[in-house]
Amino acid sequence: MYDLHIHSCYSDGSGRIEEIIRKAKEAKLKTIAIVDHSIEHKFGLTEAKAKKRQEEIERFSSKYDIEVLSGVECGILADGEIALPDFKFDIVVVSVHIPLSTDEYYRRILKCIKKNEFDVLGHLHSNLFGSVDEDIGKDMEIIDLLSERDIAVEINTSHDAPPTTFLQLCGDRKLRYSVGSDTHVLSGIGNVRRGFELAKKFLPGGKFILDGR
Repeated sequence: MYDLHIHSCYSDGSGRIEEIIRKAKEAKLKTIAIVDHSIEHKFGLTEAKAKKRQEEIERFSSKYDIEVLSGVECGILADGEIALPDFKFDIVVVSVHIPLSTDEYYRRILKCIKKNEFDVLGHLHSNLFGSVDEDIGKDMEIIDLLSERDIAVEINTSHDAPPTTFLQLCGDRKLRYSVGSDTHVLSGIGNVRRGFELAKKFLPGGKFILDGR
């Protein structure tokens, strides 16, 4: 099992790196990604923090014999851009973190996908930051772009996102996907089973982001 979205004390999570890795090992996870917020976030990763976190990841992943990916979650800015510290991450997630109108929500996401290189579109249509009206035409445009650019859609179990109405649109498309708990506390690590069940049901033609590495 995999959990590819875990926050640590290097942004707004509560767990230290060793605590997270030990908990993941106890949960019998094969691979995790520690994905902290990027520099646009108040508590986000700077270059110095990313380097320090990486040192801990390497030390404790070796100690507990588990694969740990170094990740970052970037908010989508008004111009569709993302802000990244000068650091080479294993996985880059982008997502909306502020309430937006429906038109602005779709505009930012579509512009971001077209303009940037990243790995995962995170918690699409999450209600945590306010709700938007789902637009089937715009959702299909997102799906087309994700497929064309080989970007994964995240099945996020904390946000229960994206909704099944979006996943149903994916059909048998060969869309890549990622699954993560998006937990900010140790007790949520590995809470991903429902995400993989949804992927199996709605993305039968899809491919898990780590398959074929």
